[in-house]
Amino acid sequence: MTASRLPLRFASTLSLLFALLGGNWALAADLPLRAFSATYKLYHGSRHVANTELRLEPAGDEWRWRMTTQARGIYALFVDRQPRAETRFALGAGGFRLQEILITDENRPNRQESARFDWQLGRVSVLRRGKQRELTLELDVYDYQSIHLLAASMPGRRQTEATIDFYHKGKLRRSSLVYDGEDTVEVSGEARAARVFEQTSPRSNSRIRYYYDAERPLLPLRIERLEDGERPSIMTLRRVDWGG
Repeated sequence: MTASRLPLRFASTLSLLFALLGGNWALAADLPLRAFSATYKLYHGSRHVANTELRLEPAGDEWRWRMTTQARGIYALFVDRQPRAETRFALGAGGFRLQEILITDENRPNRQESARFDWQLGRVSVLRRGKQRELTLELDVYDYQSIHLLAASMPGRRQTEATIDFYHKGKLRRSSLVYDGEDTVEVSGEARAARVFEQTSPRSNSRIRYYYDAERPLLPLRIERLEDGERPSIMTLRRVDWGG
């Protein structure tokens, strides 16, 4: 993979946001939410090619995930993309519902993408590359940020596997998220206990492995995108600041 393709590819892996949960409250209401801001190093193989910031924060009566990715070093000379993604969700008595997804790029305003939800009709209006379309909800639907909420909720429900529809580039693809046990992840020289999940899709030869802090299950410590014949894309935690 060329240097010019890498940050966008990983950004699409982690930031291309569209989170829907099939018209029902999908998670338990007692899933604790706490605001945080986390910074990550993004590697392609052994090369540190970009930095990423992931935030979970309240936004009025709602909450939102926000992610930004920026190339670093020599890669910044070849890549002018600065993708930003935002996923908003509302809390309710039974859990949460996604309200809107917005993806922008400061240097490419014509590439804006949005997704808005009509829960009563069970449809999602998607705008991607200037084309409007509607998607019909069948299963619970997640994207690369809302998947953190699903993984955090599974241990409390004693659930080891979930079959979902996964949004990627304007389409829904059947996908599975499976709990794969515990491991340790090194963060700033310290070994941290992690719960490991793996996401796969029948029509894809790639898989994604998520390592979440065992004590704070919404915080990814490490994310790996693995694909046959390609160098892995890996996002590793540098620092996290917790809100109130």
